[in-house]
Amino acid sequence: MQDKISHPLPAPSWADLQSEPYRLLFPLGFLLACVGIGAWIPSYISPATFRYPGEGHAVLQIQGFLLCFILGFLTTILPKVLGVRPLGRLQLLLFPAGFLAISLCAWVNAPHSRAGVQVVHLLLILNFLSFIMRRWPERKGSPPSTFAFIPLAFAADTVGTLLRILVIMHVTDISMLRGASLLQFQAFPLLLILGIGGFLLPKLFGNALVDPQALRNQKGSPLFVPLAMGSLLLASYALEAGAPALGSGSSVLRSAYLLRTLIWAWFTLRQLRLAGISRKLPAYLAAARLSLFSMGLGMAMPIFFPTYLLAWEHLIFISGFLWLTLSIAARVMTAHSGRMEILENHLWKFLAYGILILLSMITRITTDIWTHGRGFHLALASGMAIIGLLIWGRLYCL
Repeated sequence: MQDKISHPLPAPSWADLQSEPYRLLFPLGFLLACVGIGAWIPSYISPATFRYPGEGHAVLQIQGFLLCFILGFLTTILPKVLGVRPLGRLQLLLFPAGFLAISLCAWVNAPHSRAGVQVVHLLLILNFLSFIMRRWPERKGSPPSTFAFIPLAFAADTVGTLLRILVIMHVTDISMLRGASLLQFQAFPLLLILGIGGFLLPKLFGNALVDPQALRNQKGSPLFVPLAMGSLLLASYALEAGAPALGSGSSVLRSAYLLRTLIWAWFTLRQLRLAGISRKLPAYLAAARLSLFSMGLGMAMPIFFPTYLLAWEHLIFISGFLWLTLSIAARVMTAHSGRMEILENHLWKFLAYGILILLSMITRITTDIWTHGRGFHLALASGMAIIGLLIWGRLYCL
């Protein structure tokens, strides 16, 4: 097939943006990812001018890029699943305004701006929850049982955000910061993957039609199954956060990750049945499958090598959260715009950006294991990820 980029679509109307907010939030999330990942490059080139990104990098990636894609997806699909009115214009505008404020505060990365990030983040979450709660009474059906993970995710994120604010304001001890980070940066996205992926991914892997209206009142696992699994996942983070205080950090940490790995194995092998897929998958689904296995590997490695915990977390973040989000977003954007041919016509570009993300992940992991030249390797990992993102963005956003 001829390898050329499809002509860009005409600019969407306000009605288009309100009914499909991903059209606005996915490109914004892409830009936030570029800024968050790219922060390591100027920090290496001119450390006196651009300070070490530190917490700002994590904020831009999770509370910026990832949350932007999450809210873009949820505000697009939930009104269709529930049969309710789409996002209002004011509520829609509050999302990009909030994300831009978060990115500016994260880039400054000063104490007052770190508090500002968390306050704005809470307001974004409240904006989304307000949108759902105001429409919940008029719903025409109930969502599938896997959606029970979603309120657990937002509850974990809210608690983590409040804890971080209390630490920043010196109301509580700094030892609470680790728990806050686990809830915000790990539990929140993982629970959403369990909730959203639990209904979406089996359909994609099975080559079934994804009809949001058909998702209402689906027969499936009872509600207590996702609630129990979600509660166990949160318990694993409580174990990890409390490991140093219990005086046996290594064994408790291993136990926390063992529990997390078992839950992830239940999700990928029983719910998604990834090991039993026999058909040849399109490139974006093959990438999603590898990404899911990569996250499982990242959860399992601390059981055996807890010393390199930060490295394994980046295995989950880069080849997990980042790669999975971009892969599924590519499917969403091409399907909604009627340009599914892009997924097949540009396989080499899809492969190129996937390889760059994997190389970025490997470089980032080895940075924590072999620490010589750390700044250079962080910048190198950042550069490879940025090039991969630009290839992806050229195909789907730009």
